[in-house]
Amino acid sequence: MKNKTPKILAIALIGASSLLSCAKNKCAECHYDYGSTQVELGEKCGDSLKEVEANGLMLNDTLYEVHCHEH
Repeated sequence: MKNKTPKILAIALIGASSLLSCAKNKCAECHYDYGSTQVELGEKCGDSLKEVEANGLMLNDTLYEVHCHEH
């Protein structure tokens, strides 16, 4: 009887790495509020998404909070 542990471990590692890579490249539609309207910024992905959500958007010396939603 063969030892199947290395094969099972390899499959588990491949599955885990693919799940992590998908989460890293997560994308979402983003916007910021300007008065009573929402200004669409389009889709942001990965590090760009994390950055805009964390830091907001600076326009004309005004910092706007950016909201992003998965679709």
